[in-house]
Amino acid sequence: MSVLKHIGKNNELPAVAVSPSNFNSFVVQLLTERQYRVEVWADVKGGKNGWTIIRQGSPGNLEEFEEIVFDTCGETQETPTVVCVQIVSDGAGWRVGLAYCDNTLKIIGVCEFLDGDQLTNLEAALVRLGTKECVAAEDKMRSPVEGKKLREIFDRCDVVLTERKSRDFSTKDINQDLNRLLGPESCKLINMEDENALSSAACLIRYLDLLSDESLHGKFKLQELKLDRYMKLDKAAVRALNLLPQAQDGNRNMSVYTLLNKCKTHIGSRLLLRWIKQPLLDPQEIETRLDLVETFVNDVQLRQSMQEIYLRHVPDLARLARKFQKQSKATLMDAWRLYQFVQQIPSMRQALEDCETSKGSLMKEKMVDPLKSLEDDFKQYERLVEQSLDLEGIDNHEYRINPNYSPDLQRLAERKEELRRDIESERKKAANKLGLGEEKVKLERNKDKIYIFRITRKDEKVLRGKCGSFSVLETRKDGVKFTSTGLRPLSERYKEADDSYSEIQTSLVEKVVEVISTYAPAVESLSEVIAEIDVLVSLAHVASNAPTQYVRPLLSPAGQGDLILKESRHPCVEVMDDVSFIPNDIELLRSSSRLQIITGPNMGGKSTYIRQAGVIVLMAQIGSFVPCSSAEISICHSIHARIGAGDNQLKGVSTFMQEMLDTSSILSSATDKSLIIIDELGRGTSTYDGFGLAWAIAEHIASSIRAPCLFATHFHELTELEGKAEAVTNRHVTAHVADGKLTMLYQVRKGACDQSFGIHVAELAKFPEHVVEMARQKAEQLEMFGNASSSNEDAVGEPASKKRKTDEAAGEQGDHEEGSRLILQFLKDFSALPFDSLAPSEACLRVRQMRDEMASKGNKFVESLLLQPA
Repeated sequence: MSVLKHIGKNNELPAVAVSPSNFNSFVVQLLTERQYRVEVWADVKGGKNGWTIIRQGSPGNLEEFEEIVFDTCGETQETPTVVCVQIVSDGAGWRVGLAYCDNTLKIIGVCEFLDGDQLTNLEAALVRLGTKECVAAEDKMRSPVEGKKLREIFDRCDVVLTERKSRDFSTKDINQDLNRLLGPESCKLINMEDENALSSAACLIRYLDLLSDESLHGKFKLQELKLDRYMKLDKAAVRALNLLPQAQDGNRNMSVYTLLNKCKTHIGSRLLLRWIKQPLLDPQEIETRLDLVETFVNDVQLRQSMQEIYLRHVPDLARLARKFQKQSKATLMDAWRLYQFVQQIPSMRQALEDCETSKGSLMKEKMVDPLKSLEDDFKQYERLVEQSLDLEGIDNHEYRINPNYSPDLQRLAERKEELRRDIESERKKAANKLGLGEEKVKLERNKDKIYIFRITRKDEKVLRGKCGSFSVLETRKDGVKFTSTGLRPLSERYKEADDSYSEIQTSLVEKVVEVISTYAPAVESLSEVIAEIDVLVSLAHVASNAPTQYVRPLLSPAGQGDLILKESRHPCVEVMDDVSFIPNDIELLRSSSRLQIITGPNMGGKSTYIRQAGVIVLMAQIGSFVPCSSAEISICHSIHARIGAGDNQLKGVSTFMQEMLDTSSILSSATDKSLIIIDELGRGTSTYDGFGLAWAIAEHIASSIRAPCLFATHFHELTELEGKAEAVTNRHVTAHVADGKLTMLYQVRKGACDQSFGIHVAELAKFPEHVVEMARQKAEQLEMFGNASSSNEDAVGEPASKKRKTDEAAGEQGDHEEGSRLILQFLKDFSALPFDSLAPSEACLRVRQMRDEMASKGNKFVESLLLQPA
């Protein structure tokens, strides 16, 4: 790479020269990691105004850089999705129209739905689709209401925003545009009343310029995104459960995707990624997947043969289908790669058919019959490849047309061979004339494809005095190159024949590729079948080769049954080096232990314990076995997670504000069919405020939302909720203290933690001794103060003033409970304020009025919180 230069008018444009290989690397990094847009300009016409864009791309549209990206990142690179969004206010919420495009699978998807104030359904849809780029109308993004909400969602999902003119969302020509891309029959499936979805589709077609490539006309399929078919996952849950590898994570191998991805094909790896982001809700669909996984778990030989014999050498069928559709990119090598696998289909199908299993009919329906049908579809393809390709040349990695495929080509091939023999004879004559051994006179073709002779510089003297027969062309370090009166006309005739041969072969290659392209739909179907087999075999492999074997979960419909996981383990943690995982039971019973408050020392395993519940539920709903000795799982419509307390300073969001945003999203969208996971809520503010919020939120989840919930906390006082709120129970992680030393036992037991281990954990973290000692002294002083107060209150014959204090203490609990309800109501009212449409001064006034109203209730617990410094 050269140094930075400045070019253009007034040297305003910084520029740098890069090599072709560096260019490819930079383009990939800009598009996939930095998420920039890239334009490639060229001086096509020459002169000052000759520059024009020849290629352009964006994070969601890699169409013109596809080869570079896949060649650099590998075939497992996830196909990016670009989504167009249109939102319109609909009374209490929003009506969202959405359209997306998957260029690899040739899918145009549409969806229109109602959403709440926080657009949680839109966020779940963006996560589910693996969205890299969103297109929205300029006027919407400039609106203080719609624009602000959309930007928050896009930022949270790490999605690049592209703004387009409102006219691009016009639906004037949408019918004919979709007819050309989908075909008239597919267009009948569109609900023309979904105006927002159609306007988004119109913008998507214009933005991606889909109509300009006639080879794509009629090739797209229509797909309706059904939000009620898959589990709802927002970005916070995906990150909290470590479902996907994160670039910023120190250990990328800790993700659920990495753990489960033992796929042997690129198409399988990409399908697994979609399954993880789209857990199923239909019990029958989940059971079907589990039946097939169980078949591969039980049949070790079948599983191993699938992975080691049949799947290992499968090409990227989805990309091959795409190349066949775009005939200009397909090659004879692509045709040969497909041919090699197609020949394996019969034996692969037979291996599946011979499997002895009680699920034989299901195997036949899902795998054997589709492969049998495809096997028949490709018979003609096999004959075409065998007739048209030069199979002998392929052994030397030369992909060309078989000369016997065309009489003209065969005639020219024979002519070339005849001339080649004459040229070889001329070489021998030249060696004889020069008095050199035949092996010393080499025959080569120069850059103009003309045959020439070459001898070493040491033998140059033999040419002297023989200028009549030989002509020296050039002398270089590697030798002397020359020709002869006999070689020159032969070489020219050979070049003419070779050029004619190449011209005819090029024409034949185009015709063969054109015929092969008609098999693109069959290749797509084959890709879908093989990808699903690969994922199911991969899930069976992981289940069978885990440190302790996984089990098949027992499922119950959403809203029914309980979550009971016996000897459950975190699947990612248990496979880490030097880890001996301690399994724990998890029981969330709707009637008695719906919400569990987990206390215990830091580093004791609380976070791992609550995370593994979410991971196991998700694994079950994608059709995987789970890391337990037994598992009963009630299907969850959504998983909500608030884990960790980290600032998002680049976006101006503090630790506490991030907690409140995440928690507000949970409270507004969770239902009794959700699973809620909360870890250490209330950090980042004062102890009193944090405890008050944690209490109010936990009580609301238990009494109003009534969803199964694991609530890990450092507020030990929160354990008093047991017995005061419905179906709340306490759990604690155990630790052993001996001789002043703390040993984590990582076991979860019933009841609340009976002591604090903060100072012991500080010792484990190698705090300075004098700091630890001072902390111990202060803790002892506070404990003595507390004991003294208790002793005085319990003394026999205490004075009337002391008894009044005891009576007052009995009433404090009631104030506490009533205060928690007031705080929760304040939070609900606060979240309902239309901040987007209120001026800052008016917003402050409304909040102050709400605060004064809450204070006017005279609740002592609330008053104590309001007196705390901000």
